[in-house]
Order: sequence, then C-alpha cells, then structure tokens
Amino acid sequence: MAKASKKFKPVSESELKTLVQKYSTSSAEYYSSKLSEERKKVMEYYHGEKPAPSHAGNSKYVSMDVFDAVESLKAVLLETFSAGNKIVSFDPQSDADVEPMRVATEYADYVVFRQNDAYGIFSSIIQDGLMARTGIAKVWWDECYEEQEEEFSDIDVDSLEMLSSQEDIENVDAEHDPETGLFSGTLTRKIDKSQVRYVPVAPEEFLITSTAPSIHEAHFVAHKTRKTRSELISMGYDKDLVYGIGNSDDDEVSMSPERLARFEDIGTGMVNLEEDQDSEQTEHVIVTEAYMPIDMDGSGVAKLWKITMGGTDTILDKEQVDRKPFICFTPLPLPHAFYGGNYAARVIPTQNARTVLVRGILDHTVITNNPRLMVVKGAVQNPKELLENRVGGLVNVSRPDGIIPLQQSGLNPFVFQTIQLLDEDKEEVTGVSRLSQGLNKDAVSKQNSQAMVNDMVSLSQQREKIVARNFANHFIKELYLEVYRLVLLNEKKPKVIRIAGNFVQVDPTEWAEEVTCTVELKLGYNEQQQEAMKYLTIHSTLAADPGNARLYNEQNRYAVFKTALEKTGIKQVNQFLTDPSTLGAPQPDPFKVQEMQLESRKVAVQESVAQTSAKKTDDHAQIEMLKLQLEKMQMQMEQVLRNREVDVKQFTAESNAALHTQELHLVEKEMEQNPPQTQAVIRT
Repeated sequence: MAKASKKFKPVSESELKTLVQKYSTSSAEYYSSKLSEERKKVMEYYHGEKPAPSHAGNSKYVSMDVFDAVESLKAVLLETFSAGNKIVSFDPQSDADVEPMRVATEYADYVVFRQNDAYGIFSSIIQDGLMARTGIAKVWWDECYEEQEEEFSDIDVDSLEMLSSQEDIENVDAEHDPETGLFSGTLTRKIDKSQVRYVPVAPEEFLITSTAPSIHEAHFVAHKTRKTRSELISMGYDKDLVYGIGNSDDDEVSMSPERLARFEDIGTGMVNLEEDQDSEQTEHVIVTEAYMPIDMDGSGVAKLWKITMGGTDTILDKEQVDRKPFICFTPLPLPHAFYGGNYAARVIPTQNARTVLVRGILDHTVITNNPRLMVVKGAVQNPKELLENRVGGLVNVSRPDGIIPLQQSGLNPFVFQTIQLLDEDKEEVTGVSRLSQGLNKDAVSKQNSQAMVNDMVSLSQQREKIVARNFANHFIKELYLEVYRLVLLNEKKPKVIRIAGNFVQVDPTEWAEEVTCTVELKLGYNEQQQEAMKYLTIHSTLAADPGNARLYNEQNRYAVFKTALEKTGIKQVNQFLTDPSTLGAPQPDPFKVQEMQLESRKVAVQESVAQTSAKKTDDHAQIEMLKLQLEKMQMQMEQVLRNREVDVKQFTAESNAALHTQELHLVEKEMEQNPPQTQAVIRT
C-alpha cells in the first residue's frame, strides 16, 4: 500500500511576519553584541579618539596607526581597481562569441564605471571591508522613467492616432481646429532610464544568520534601512499600507553603536537631527527587505522569496526571486564563515603601544624643560610668583638655595628601539611595508639598481596582492557577472554607446546565456609597465627575423601594440593606432611613390635619348642611303644622257646619211627626168 504524500499548509501573512521578525531579531542581537562593539571600537581608533590619556595633564598625542594602515591599503586597492584598466573580461565559448563577448565586456565596464560612481562605491566597500570585516554592495535592475513634455501642431487624425499608439507616449491633450481639420496640443513622452545600479550597504543595515558560510548559502539575508513614507510611495507601494507602518523600531538602526561612532567626530547631535521631522510624509520608518526560502503555497518545495516589510507588522510586498542581490568583499576570509578577520582591529595593539611610548617621550620632555621644584619653607616670599610659572618671570627668594629642581630619571634608552620594533610589527601585521610606499630610504638608494628595487617592492607587496585578489575574485568578478545577468534579462532594445572613441551598437539578445569571466590583476604602475614591455619584447623578437614575415603580419603587429598600450592604462588606443582591417587596400608610401616617379622619369628620359639617338642613326642611314640613291640616280641619268647623246649622234648621223641618200635619190630622179644639155664632169 502506497504511503500518502505529506501535505503542507500555505504560509499565511501573519506567519510570514513572524518569520521575518524572528530572523531579523536574531541577526540584530548578534550584531548588537560583539560585532557591533568591535566596529565601534575600530571607528574610534580610526578617528584617533583612543587610547585616551591615562591622567589629566598628560600628553594627548594619539598614534594614527589604524588610520594609516586602512588608508594605505585602501589607496593601493583603489588605484588598482578604480582606474578601469579592463581587469575583467568575459570568455567567449566559440569563435562566434569573440566579438559579442568583447562588446559585452566593454558594456559591463560602461555600466560599472560610467553609469555608476565606481570610485565612490569601491572606496566605501573597501573601507567597510577593512574596518568592519566585510563590505557589502547591493546590485539590482532599477526601472526608472523620465517624463518629458512635448508639443505638436497641425497634424491630421491618422498622425494623431499613430502618435497616441506609441508605447512611450502618454497624456495626449489635443485640440481640433475646425477650419483646417488639424490637431494641435501637448503630450508626455516616457523615456526609459532603466539601468543596473549598485550601492554600498552600511554594515549595520545588513543582516545575515550568524552561522552562514556565505550569502548564497545563508538561510536569511536582509537589508534593513530607513525610508521616509514619501519615498516608499514614490517607489510604488500602497499609500494606505505605508501610512499604516509604525515607527517604534526606528532606533534600532539610527542608534546603532557603529553608526554613532561614525559621526562621533562631528558631534552626536548630528545623528538624530533628521529625526525632528516637520510632517508625517517625511517621517522615517524602518523597511526590511528580507530574502529567505519559503514554501509559500504548501507544495513541499521551498523557494527563494523577497519579503519587503515596513516596521514590524506591515508587509509591503512579496515576490519570488531567483537570487539574492548582494555581493561582498572580505579582506581576510576565514573558511566556512561569512565574516572574516578584522584588518583594522589587528593594528589596535600597535596604536596603543606606540601612543604610550610617544606620550612618554613628550611627557618626559615637558617635565625636563619644566621640572617639579623642591622649595625650602619660607624661602619664597610670594608663592604666587612660583605657581604662575611665567616665561622669564621673577621669583623673589630669601636665600639662593631655597628652590631646587627635583631630580628626574633619564629617558629609557630602549624607547626609540621599541618604536622601531613596533613599526616592523605593524608591517608584518598589515602586510603594507614602507618599501612598497617608497618610504624606505635604505632600499631606495643609488646603491641598488632599479631592477633590484622593483623586485624588492614586488616581494614586499605579497600580502597586498592577496587582499587585492580577494577583492577582484570575490567582489569585482561577481559584480560583472551580475551586471551581465541583469542586462541580459532586462535590456531588450539595442543601445549605442561610445567605447574607446567609437560608437558601438550593443545588442544583449546576441549574448550567450551562460558566461564565465577572467580576472587579470596587476598591482601598481610598475607591474603594468613590465607587462607592456613583454609585448614590446615579443614585437622586437618577431620583427627582427625576416622569416617571420608571414607569421607576424600587419594585423599581428597591431594586436601587439594595442595590447601594450592598454596594459599601460591608455584607453583611447584608436587615437594612436589604426586597425589594418578597416583600411582596405594599403596606400603606397609617399616617399616611395616619389622615388618611383623619379625613376620612371629617368627611364623615360633615357628612352627618349635612346629614341633620339636611334632616330638620329636611322636618319643618318637614310641620308646616306638617299645619297647613294641620288648618286646612283645621277649615274643612271648621266648614263642615260650619254646613251642619249650617242643615240642622238647616231640618229643625227643616220639622219644625215638618210638625208644625203634621199637627196641623192632625188637628184638621180631629177636627172633621170631632166637629163642635162651639156656633158659635165661630175666630181666626187
């Protein structure tokens, strides 16, 4: 037979109030005892109020060892983390995630350092961690809108309907013009200013179960703060519920020991000045924002709920959430415990001892310069002259040996040696050495090389580096992951932000749901410079070998120089380097272009000279050929002339012969026709 499942009752509102009140009270009792008194004591030593003088009239000198230890380490951590040197980067899961993760890292830097006051918040968190064991920050998505009134004129009905249908338009007040049929009026535009916010939480306002190992594993975590009723109404809570909150529990936060000690140096009257309110609207009430697992519906499975309660009997809101919005920094963590060691409290014995020794030196100096006197009875005529103790004053005595200074013991010769031992003890306790601050003249001298001094400084910063890594891994890393998660869940529209001088579109919908991040920590400028030099050395090595031309191309060189500049803290890298991938085809070197032009001109001149020379040679050859042809033609003409002369002579001779023959024939013919009368002798 199957066993019937156990049934649970839903949690009623009265039971919910009881649970929140019970855990708040138990946590508050733990705070108001040892932890709260410790914080008060540390604050008094930090302000130099303790140790108080043991006797009236003694020196009131107070050694500020607690202040010096806290501020020295805070300065190192702030210089390291508040400069925005890209300490955290999101890891791409594939090649397609490289660019989205780069943009996500830049956008997270934008949220942490530009949308919020990173310097002020980090300063408060670090100081709380060093003085109150842990520093707490609250991270959440703040939905806020800004209303802006605008005017419109002369639009038709369709445009008015389209304008009214927009999501960010409210309170459209339009007037119709019957002559033109158009509309004019005003509207309210609702501008979304929602963003990720993170603020420091005062130590006395944060509640957690005393045995919790961490925030995530704690059964109960709460933020107990003071709000005015007007602030609660502006946050969206019901007006009737807000004015039904009692204020009987108000002194629990405002009069806590550490809060009183925080304002002690300016007067305790400043603490309660805000309590005298002029109206009920500005009256302060206690608001507890509690996070605890509750089986609200009786299903048998407890889920994380956020319960907002005003005073001790009014539940303002309850909401199921997926995580607690708190992250913490613990400088000296202890295993299996939420609260670690108190850094500042460890310096209190040094401040007590050093104060006593220095006061002894000062008191001894005062007594030596103004000793107590032994006076013979009746030797001083007017004792008032001796009691006034004026500088250069006169004392009338009846005998010269009537006033004798009491003999004082000398100053202990080991006092100054003990003070030096206390300085060394302070360095060992805090981990902040004089060498790391550049105050050790013996180490920072001309006898030691720069490299040796740098090595000594680096070794002296080991404890500081551990505290810095605790801040980086437990606070900064968690902060970036929470910023990533909140942006991914709530940022639905792309944004355009300016990153390194360029406007980049950020679309969180393209980001991966699961992400990891890497923390890269460099403590101080020296290590940053050394890291940059590594990349410059890589460039020198690769560029020196011509065989690496294919392996080490223009894009690789750009990446090396870009990383080296970023390591030195330069953000606007694009002002000094241009990404080769954005250039397109490479432009020729102007000097080389001029050289090529000169060479081409030289070649052209040489070709022209060669052509001219060749042409001259050809012309000379042609001339010679023409001369030969002319001579040949002349010879031919002369031959023709000679031939013609011969022909003419021959023709003339032949013609003469023919003519003579013809004449003879004519004569003979005539003689035959007309014979002569007398015989004549013909002579030939």
